[in-house]
Amino acid sequence: MDVSVPLAAFGLGLALGTSPGPVQLLLFTEASRGGVGRGLRVMAGANATFGLMLLALAAGLSQLAPGERFLRAVQVAGGAFLVFLAVDALRANRRPQVREDDRAGLHPALRGVVTVLLNPGVYVFLATSGAAVIASATRAGGRPTAVAAALALLVGVSIMDSAMVLLGAGAHRVSERGLRVLGDVLALGLAALGLWLALQGLGLA
Repeated sequence: MDVSVPLAAFGLGLALGTSPGPVQLLLFTEASRGGVGRGLRVMAGANATFGLMLLALAAGLSQLAPGERFLRAVQVAGGAFLVFLAVDALRANRRPQVREDDRAGLHPALRGVVTVLLNPGVYVFLATSGAAVIASATRAGGRPTAVAAALALLVGVSIMDSAMVLLGAGAHRVSERGLRVLGDVLALGLAALGLWLALQGLGLA
């Protein structure tokens, strides 16, 4: 097997994982709220979903490209979901401290799943850079190399996502007041990103 394309895919995954976006901000926010465990559960949901999408490309769906209407709908829905998460985080910051298991709302893993599914950037990436890498891998060594490239890309993303979780968990150790302020700032960042995505989808930004 030609390993050059999987190695390139791994590098692309590292770069993708460092790019600021809804998933990275959510990972940091959730880890700062609930520590490493909560952050890793969010990451598990997000990366499992993204991994399945990559494997779908490797299985031969690399020629599918999302239409403009679909992307706009995803922008609106994804933006609304991020605003929902932001409001939930702001409300949680004002409740008395509770054990992680007592927190209501969407399960952390499900938050990760929905954030990926409603992230328009994911579909743009899969239709452009992702499709190009998988196509190159298929030409170089057929379907096995394409699958290897998809997994290598996912590993690269997961490494950087893990670093984001650790950063967020580090913030979890600050004082209660500092954590509340940080939580509010991150929640407002999520809300701003969500509003921007929704307005773009509606053609207002």
